[in-house]
Amino acid sequence: MLAQFFTIGLLMLLSSMLPGPDFALVVKNSVTHSRRAGLYTSLGVGVAILVHISYCMLGLAIVISKSLVLFSIIKYIGAAYLIYLGISSLMSKPNVIAAKDDNQASQKTQISAFVAFRQGFLCNLLNPKATLFFLALFTVIIKPATPVYWEMVYAAEMFLIITGWFCGLTLLLSHPKILASLNRVEKYITKALGVFLVGFGVALAFIKK
Repeated sequence: MLAQFFTIGLLMLLSSMLPGPDFALVVKNSVTHSRRAGLYTSLGVGVAILVHISYCMLGLAIVISKSLVLFSIIKYIGAAYLIYLGISSLMSKPNVIAAKDDNQASQKTQISAFVAFRQGFLCNLLNPKATLFFLALFTVIIKPATPVYWEMVYAAEMFLIITGWFCGLTLLLSHPKILASLNRVEKYITKALGVFLVGFGVALAFIKK
């Protein structure tokens, strides 16, 4: 069981570090909005991971993966949502509100904690690649004979690793010194991440099981 524990931990860390829609969204919200927005986005991704784990434990992932209709519905909704987020980012205006006077510090526009959480949650939940990833994980590494309490341990491990990685990324990007440098090219970062999100959405629409 310990070997499975460390294997799962390594897989989750490596998968979370790979550039993808979750990564792009967390970076975008951390840089263009605030540390708070980035943290809630990260939490939303983590909670979505728990949903994936829950239906895998119940055996529903196999049903989804074998049903062309269900898989396609999730795929196209997820693709549309990523494209929507990307286009919104591309069309957004600079996220700095002009100061009323020279002595007043400018502020970034904010999104609510709920909106940030929802974006992170839906971005991960509607990604069929995540469904296939966890299905493979629960098929190859976590066996049907695995005790339920160990599955709960694995679930907690996966949640903490994913959420911890993205929260750490947010804290790094929102550090005052790093953020000061990023602010100089914020509009380019926003547009680039918007292109990435649209690209991920388009690629997702053509994914096959």
